[in-house]
Parts: sequence; structure tokens; C-alpha cells
Amino acid sequence: MSDTSSLAQRFNALSDPALWRGVAPTLNVGNAELSAASAQPLPFEASHLAALNADLMREGYFQIPSFDWGLNIARIATGVSAVVAAGYLPVFAFMYDEPWYMYARLRNILATVLDEHYMMMPAFWAWHVDGVREQAGWAPHRDLGFRTLLPDRRPKAMTFWLALSEATPQNGCMYVLPADRDLFYGTPRDHESHIDLQNVRALPSPAGGLLAWTQAIFHWGARARKPITTPRISISVEFQRGDQQPIYEPLLDPRQSPDLSLRLRLILRQVLQYKLMYPLAPDLQSLAEACAYRPGPTPAFLESMKAK
Repeated sequence: MSDTSSLAQRFNALSDPALWRGVAPTLNVGNAELSAASAQPLPFEASHLAALNADLMREGYFQIPSFDWGLNIARIATGVSAVVAAGYLPVFAFMYDEPWYMYARLRNILATVLDEHYMMMPAFWAWHVDGVREQAGWAPHRDLGFRTLLPDRRPKAMTFWLALSEATPQNGCMYVLPADRDLFYGTPRDHESHIDLQNVRALPSPAGGLLAWTQAIFHWGARARKPITTPRISISVEFQRGDQQPIYEPLLDPRQSPDLSLRLRLILRQVLQYKLMYPLAPDLQSLAEACAYRPGPTPAFLESMKAK
């Protein structure tokens, strides 16, 4: 059998909904009732949305405690754990309907902090931070930096992080350096870091809670510690304004759930994009290199970086 045929068979196998229903029976694959198109936006008062936007402009992030998603969040977390136990990277949880449905419910927030024509970027991940092995979230970094801010510091793009289990300082919650405490936020010097540690803020979250930040803020996931036995489980997706040139392609319609083939190609893209953080088995790397959407910014975004 040729390598091409073998890769095609592997891709087809991973696109089979029966496989994923067997891995995590608590989650859904191809359930029309949990499609992004069917998701009703979470209700927020205009005053609450205005307050979130004010927090974002001042500190570069905002946080919302757990609210009613209309889903069993513990069941979704169990599903992510099942994906990991089956030998897959946690990002393969995006083969299921629930992540796409949850992000589709954030319409009111996204339209407020970005614009009404916002788009989903092909950039997402899932974490399963194991305290027994003292794993950590991602190291301190900025996402795409100051070039993702408009001149008035409104964000062109943002990251939306959802806690699927309780996140605490003991199991590796998120930490940020608030924008108004960051000497280099929104400047061409944002590759530098000079941190007064008293300005660092821990952001514990209950299961179902939301954190959202601009792609210029300095942030990281902490290291879990023994004897914590419950993993910190979370997912994130990046979005951008609809009136800006695409930062990554293909931009996705946030009101539509990708079919399983596209979900897999997008997941394989993430696998390549973050391979420095997660060593890849040779067969997964070969599959990703053959079948993924290619990672990386668009030519237009690269040109904008040169022009700054």
C-alpha cells in the first residue's frame, strides 16, 4: 500500500463519527440540536456588555463567572479526559459538537467587543493539565502582539478561553499582566518583559467560566502541583473583527459548525502550529503535513508586520 493510500485511510478513519462516539460517549457528533446554527446567544444586559468592554479596554481582558450554557459542563470535561485517555492530543475534542456550539452562544459578547461581522479564526486548542505529573499550561507569552490592536487599542483579534473544570492556582489557572500595568502593552517593544510581580493577577475560574483577552496581553497558564488529581481542562478559540483583513485563513463562519472532515483538517493544522509545545508521533506528523490546512499568518498580515 502506498504512503498516500495509507494516509488517506488514516484520515478517513479519523473522520468517522463512529470512532469519536466510541471514544467519548458523553459527547455529541453531528447532533443538529447542538450545531452552531441552532445555538441561541447567551443573554446579557446592555449594561453588562458595556462593562465587559470597559474592562477590556482598560486591562486587556475580562472575565465572566460560570453561567448557564444549557449543557452539562462536567460531561464535556469527562469527554476531553476520554480523548486524552484514548491517546489523542486534547485538541481532538474539537471533533465533537459541544465546543462549536458553546462558542456560537457567545454572539452578543463577540459582536460587542469586536464587531457584528466578527469571524472565527482557524486557531484553537484544548488543555488537560495533569497535576499528578505536575504539567503546566503554556509559558508566559503574548499571542500575536501589538499589531492586533487598532490605533485606539480596540482589538482586531481576541482569544476566548473556557474553563471546563474548575481552574485554581493549585491546578494551573491563568495568570495575566493587566494592560494598564504593562509598560510595553500595545507598543513595538512588546517582545520585552519587565514585570512588577505585584501587578500579576491570578484568574481562577469555576467550571463553565469565560476569560477573554486581546492578543497583545502578556499571559500564561500556571503549573499544577501534586497532590492535585483532577486535571485543569479548558478550551480556547481565537476570533477577529470582520472589517479587517484575515490574519489567518480560512476564516470560519462562527454560525456554522464545520463538517467532520473540515474539523479534522483544522485540528491537524493546530497540531502543526503548536508542534514545538507537544512532540508529535511520526504518524500524526505525517498525517498533519499531508492533510492539514497549512499553519501561519496570511501574506497580508505578514506585510502589515513589515510595514510597522
